[in-house]
Amino acid sequence: MLELYSSSIIDKQNVQFIMDDSENLNGFQESLHKEYNQIFILYDQELKNIKSKILNRMKNHKRIVEIPLKAIESIKSLKSVSYIIDKFEKNNCSKSDAILSIGGGTVLDISGFVASIYMRGIDLIMIPTTLMGQADACSAGKTCVNGNQNKNLMGSLYMPKYVYNNVRFLETTSKHSMRQGLSEIFKYGLLGSRKLLKLLNEYSHDQKDNENLISILKETIKVRIRLRKIDPLISNLGHTFGHALESESKNKVAHGDAISVGILLSLKLSLQRRKIKKDLFDKIIYIMNKLKLNMNIDESVNLEKMVNFMMKDKKSNGKEIGFVLLKDIGVTDKTLNKKFLFLNKKYVKNFLENIFSKDDILVKNHWKKLIKSSS
Repeated sequence: MLELYSSSIIDKQNVQFIMDDSENLNGFQESLHKEYNQIFILYDQELKNIKSKILNRMKNHKRIVEIPLKAIESIKSLKSVSYIIDKFEKNNCSKSDAILSIGGGTVLDISGFVASIYMRGIDLIMIPTTLMGQADACSAGKTCVNGNQNKNLMGSLYMPKYVYNNVRFLETTSKHSMRQGLSEIFKYGLLGSRKLLKLLNEYSHDQKDNENLISILKETIKVRIRLRKIDPLISNLGHTFGHALESESKNKVAHGDAISVGILLSLKLSLQRRKIKKDLFDKIIYIMNKLKLNMNIDESVNLEKMVNFMMKDKKSNGKEIGFVLLKDIGVTDKTLNKKFLFLNKKYVKNFLENIFSKDDILVKNHWKKLIKSSS
C-alpha cells in the first residue's frame, strides 16, 4: 500500500537591530556577546581602528579569535570559505561560540555564508561599517559567495542574531562608498516605500545628517524584511542587468554603481513595454540625479557576454531571462502565474542594442572615472 504524507516546517529566525550614533559605541553592550564561550571576529583588515574600538567594548570576554580578511570581491569564494572553516576547526569552534563580522558587504556576505553552514549554523553578530552593509548586506539574511563565472551564485538564507549599526562609521567614508549604499536604498524605496523616497529626496550626505540617516536605515530594513517574506529575489530590481555588468567588467564596476544603471535600464525596459507611466519615470530619474547615482556604462561593454551572463542569473529559467520590472512604486510586472517577468534572449539583446546605439549611456573609460571622481 502506497501512502503519501506531507508536512511544512517554518524556520523562524529572529534578529535584533541596534541603531546608534554614539562615538564611543555605547549601543554595543556586553549582553550581545557575553553568552558565548568564544567569539570569532572576521573583519576587514583595513578597519583596525574600528576593530580596536569593538575589542575595547569586549575586554571582559573570555576568548577572542581574530581572522583578518581582505575586503575584495574575490574573497567571496569557496577557497576562502575553506580557509575560514579551517581556522574554526583548529580553534575548536562549537555551537556555543559565535561569529562577529566587521566590515562592508563582501566581508558580511562571506561571514553570513560560513555562519550558516558551519555545524549547520552558529550565531552571527554583524557590525556593518559601510552604508551598503548597514542597509542591505545585514538586513535580510541573504548570504553568498561567487562562482568561477557568476556573482553570488551560491548562498543561503540565514539571519544574524544581532546587527549593530552605528552611523558614525559612515562619517569618514568616501563618496564612492556612500553612493553604493544609496543605490541599494533607493531601490528599496522604489520597491515599496514612498516614505523612503521622500527621506532620500531630503537627505544630504554633505550635512552629515545622522538623525535622517538613521530614519532612512530603519525604513530600508523594514522594506527589506517585508520583501524577503515574499521572495528573497523580489528585491532584485536592476540586478539582472547590474550583476551582468559586474561579471562582464570583471568587477571593475562597484556593485551599487552597477545596480543603479541596472535600475535605469530596467525603467527604460518598462517604459518601452508601456508598463510604467512617463511622469513617474521622470520623477524617478530626477531623484537618481539628485542622489548622484551612476547612470552610465563603460563603452567597452561586450553586449554578447553581458546577455549570456544574464541568462545565468538566479531569476532566469534556463530558457528566458528573469526580471524584476517596475510598474509603479511597490508594484512589479510579472509573467502570468510567476513572480518575475520572463523575456527571451533575442528580445533583451535587441533592447540593449537599441539603448546603446541611441542613448548617451555609453561613456569611454567610465568605470575608471567612477572610482577616480569619488575618492
